[in-house]
Amino acid sequence: MYWYFVRHGETRWNKERLFQGATDIPLDDTGRDQAREAGLRLKNEGISIKKVYSSPLDRAIETAELITGIDRSQFVVDERIKEMYFGELEGTDYDIVKAREKELFENPQEYVNCEPKKGVETYDSIVGRAGDFISYLKDREKEYEPSDCILIQTHGACMRALLTNLRGSDLSDFWNIKVGNCQFFCFECKDGNISEIDIQRLNEGTTGGKV
Repeated sequence: MYWYFVRHGETRWNKERLFQGATDIPLDDTGRDQAREAGLRLKNEGISIKKVYSSPLDRAIETAELITGIDRSQFVVDERIKEMYFGELEGTDYDIVKAREKELFENPQEYVNCEPKKGVETYDSIVGRAGDFISYLKDREKEYEPSDCILIQTHGACMRALLTNLRGSDLSDFWNIKVGNCQFFCFECKDGNISEIDIQRLNEGTTGGKV
């Protein structure tokens, strides 16, 4: 089966460059347009989604509804693909925090939240839960036909955690992975083996982003 991982559409906090994390900020009108356009891209490529797995945050669920036309009541909602929790940093200016909390971005493999009051989720936590979710998906292979396409609706940091697992990449590259709003990444799961599929044409028109 084919796994299509996608980030949600734009929100007001994305536009204002504020940390979102686990805060449940809805899509803005641009984000809804991005989701509809992403759905058209899938349709134009002849891709029909069989099942949706989504983060519980509304911006993810609404994006998946607009992309697929499937009602949210049919989704499998999974906490493991929720966005990374940034604690007290959520709602604050991304660029200011990036300059102040350099270890958080520049050395994730060594980052330790030395001030518990900030409550930032550890990288071990988010990469671990993303890995658990991938194992869960892999175990579902026999429930689907080989050509079935599955949509996994998630977020920027969580997408990086998923890709870190899937690609076997080093944690030091975590923030170097570009993940745009409504950008897709595709992997094939066949007989328990997972391989990445080049879908550059499907992503034409999307732009990378870190917030």
